[in-house]
Amino acid sequence: MLTMRPATPEDRGALAAMIQARADWMKARKLPNWRCWGEHVHELAATCSGRYGDMWVLTENNDRILGCTTILTVGAPWGWTGSEAEDPAYYLTATVTDPAERHRKLGALISDWAVDHAAHQNIAYVRQDCTSPALAAYYQTQQFTLIRRIDSPGISTMYAMERKSQKIPGLAERLRGEESGEVIARKVPTHPKTQNTAMECARS
Repeated sequence: MLTMRPATPEDRGALAAMIQARADWMKARKLPNWRCWGEHVHELAATCSGRYGDMWVLTENNDRILGCTTILTVGAPWGWTGSEAEDPAYYLTATVTDPAERHRKLGALISDWAVDHAAHQNIAYVRQDCTSPALAAYYQTQQFTLIRRIDSPGISTMYAMERKSQKIPGLAERLRGEESGEVIARKVPTHPKTQNTAMECARS
């Protein structure tokens, strides 16, 4: 059974192993920014402490960690207008899945969970941004709409995307919460986005 639950500091070792596997997978395929991911494995795994956002982990049988994502309540200022920033929205970052499980489309499952989770919390949108055109195209297969492409001299092109929140029919049959048997709805604490190199790598 797959479960989405809040990360804890005890998850750090398993998260580091999964993120390292992802970095190795990227390196083997000569994907951009694999080195950045590899150099910041432990910083990304440390997000389970809640320092840089509200991390959630996808587990199987409440044991093995198959994926993770971090929810922020404030988006990157260069990606969203002032009026958009006023919208109630969750911003996903550092979403990682075990590359050995790619055939299970766990990234799409995490996106569906986030959209459903936001709907249960009366949050209007789930948003993401990235610097990779291939990743932007992938997110669009998950029903995210490209809102804008930001081109700035000397800075990587950014892609800002969003998806309206909604309750996903049948999601509870694919993914259950750890306590109630339903998808968990937990309030995300409001905090400003903390910038660090590891979290910037997570956009690539």
